[in-house]
Amino acid sequence: MASLHHRCYSYGWYGHCVWRTSYCIQMGYVLQKLAYLVGVVFAVVIIFQYFEFPYGDVISSLFSASKIKITETGSYPPEKSYPLPQILGDTPHTEPTDVHVKGIGTTYNGHDVHIRKDKRKKELDDSVVLRGNGVSGNQVVGNKNLTLEKIEQINGLEASTRGVVSLANVSSVIEVSRKKRKGKVVSISEMYDILVHNRASSHSMKPRWSSRVDQQLLGAKLQIENAQFNEDDHNLYPSVFRNISVFRRSYELMEKTLKVYIYKEGDKPIFNQPEAVLKGIYASEGWFMLEMKASKRFVTRKPKEAHLFYIPYSSKMLKATLSPNSHDRESVVPYLKNYLDMIAGRYGFWNRTGGADHFLVACHDWGADETRQFMGTCIRAICNTDVEKAGFQLGKDASLPETNVRHPENPLRDLGGKPPSKRSVLAFFAGKMHGYLRPILLRHWENKDPDMKIFKKLPKMKDDKNYVEYMKSSKFCICAKGSEVNSPRVVEAIFYECVPVLISDNFVPPFFEVLDWESFAVFVQEKDIPNLKNILAAIPKKRYLQMHERVKQVQQHFIWHSKPVKYDIFHMILHSIWFNRVFRVNP
Repeated sequence: MASLHHRCYSYGWYGHCVWRTSYCIQMGYVLQKLAYLVGVVFAVVIIFQYFEFPYGDVISSLFSASKIKITETGSYPPEKSYPLPQILGDTPHTEPTDVHVKGIGTTYNGHDVHIRKDKRKKELDDSVVLRGNGVSGNQVVGNKNLTLEKIEQINGLEASTRGVVSLANVSSVIEVSRKKRKGKVVSISEMYDILVHNRASSHSMKPRWSSRVDQQLLGAKLQIENAQFNEDDHNLYPSVFRNISVFRRSYELMEKTLKVYIYKEGDKPIFNQPEAVLKGIYASEGWFMLEMKASKRFVTRKPKEAHLFYIPYSSKMLKATLSPNSHDRESVVPYLKNYLDMIAGRYGFWNRTGGADHFLVACHDWGADETRQFMGTCIRAICNTDVEKAGFQLGKDASLPETNVRHPENPLRDLGGKPPSKRSVLAFFAGKMHGYLRPILLRHWENKDPDMKIFKKLPKMKDDKNYVEYMKSSKFCICAKGSEVNSPRVVEAIFYECVPVLISDNFVPPFFEVLDWESFAVFVQEKDIPNLKNILAAIPKKRYLQMHERVKQVQQHFIWHSKPVKYDIFHMILHSIWFNRVFRVNP
């Protein structure tokens, strides 16, 4: 220091050197403090992430560039586009062989890295927060020999022991969690407007090479559009159709023209095994596959003649076989994608139209989600048809009736019900408490009014005789949504000649393209459940008798036969697929 002091003084720099030495000491101190502060902040971030504090994700997102939020747009007014699967081959005219080629179920493991994950959280608790008086009761399930009167006595006894007033509950307040609340409710008339708009503004992909079948479809479209007005028909009833002349002409052309090629590939029981799904609430899959494969009128073995290509899979068996204990709907998507890649690469027919002339029939709740991404360009006849849900497209996809077949050996057993004068029950519902809506229905109407027979699942009896007896004895049958918008009660009500009351916002009913549902069914918005009895009681007797008669008239379109009959449910499903294909064909 003495040497430094002497040199600075001798050169006249003494003051300047002292200042620089002090400055360096101060800067070192500041840097030390700053490093300490950075260490503290880093430690806090680690602690937040480790203990998952409420704002841990917010803080961690500041340090990550990989978390990108992906949003989806609706289908109306613009039509959504879907990514086509990666095509393994592009041989346009490869003829299929008669050799049965196995699917990919036994060889595929893991997920495709290219599949966009769109996880949906499984709702483990479907309960809602209830406020008001009274507690909904539990149904007795032990005695299998209970009659309707005994069931009602048991429910009445439970109500009296709990101190529940047996009057219509019109003042109770129900709070549904925000996660359950919906936005816009689309009315039936608005749905039809969307259908007309989509049909006028969208077309399928222009075929990559021409085919004679395209000209046949265009010719059919022209004839349907110019169908001569005529309501005289001994087998059809104009009152239940939007335009009976258009439907009749379209149906005639379907019988005369339509040819369907069915893919033989795929492992059983997922593919080509209808016998696995002939009973229960998803039976539409099996019955359609069974009757389609047996059809001599519509099936062709020459794919060049085909107007439509059928992918014969069962969404129920896909779930039961590959993912029986999982709630992850995306888990089965890679299997279907690999199957699609295989048939697209083997034959090339998918490639010609981008899948627009292919169709599938899927009734399980998973069907809509598992086919949305890679099969979204084909025609999907599905039961889970929510017009506000991403994926379902009015004018392309079809609403498949969910039919609960109790007796596969005789699907017409117990058909029909009592005449209106002998239907003593105003409204009936019974079922499991799936989803958020049914607890609300029970909260308002279970044991509240003698005219409203609203129960949980009824005691088990052979052939569900107590349930069927109620259906046959009720004026109105409540078709309340479960976990999804669809319910087998819609078709059951028609089967037992009970006017269906649909409580399921944004549900597209079956055969929507041609049937006038408001002529034979009642639509009640979910928010109007507290006024349900008032709504039904306000329907004039003359109007009810008219609706009951129309339920009987439309019934022929919702029943299965051991051998298909003209205008029955098999032909109506096929017609919806044909109709949508004809009106989307691209010249």
